[in-house]
Amino acid sequence: MRNMRICIDSCVFIQGLGQGDPNALRLLTLFGSDLALVIPRLVAQEVTRNLVTAEQVHLFYRLFHESTYAFIIDEPVPVKLVAKYVDLGLRQKADAFIGAFTEWVELRYLISDNRHFLRELNTNAFTVLDADLFLERWDKDSL
Repeated sequence: MRNMRICIDSCVFIQGLGQGDPNALRLLTLFGSDLALVIPRLVAQEVTRNLVTAEQVHLFYRLFHESTYAFIIDEPVPVKLVAKYVDLGLRQKADAFIGAFTEWVELRYLISDNRHFLRELNTNAFTVLDADLFLERWDKDSL
């Protein structure tokens, strides 16, 4: 099913823009009426801190500037929801915040290769997939 909204973890942006990972890069080209991207400002800050060149940072922000289907959200995530994800075993500073954000904004998928999300998080609020598996399912239209 198409027409969905997703969050992408900073590691996937860094793999695509900083390391040239082909699947991560391809994922960053899919935004449109069938797929919207929504990330918290925290992810944007982490990505820009970890990209090496000004051109990589420019490419990152251009994704949001050139697409009407990509958004960076500055609103604070409810503290109780962050605490829920800490209780589920995620690190409080970043991972619990991103998990809470994904649920709070009611996104369908969190795309990440972070082992804490992929192997350790157990939630029914959203599905965690790595970029490869997301693209495989996207191509088969089986999301």
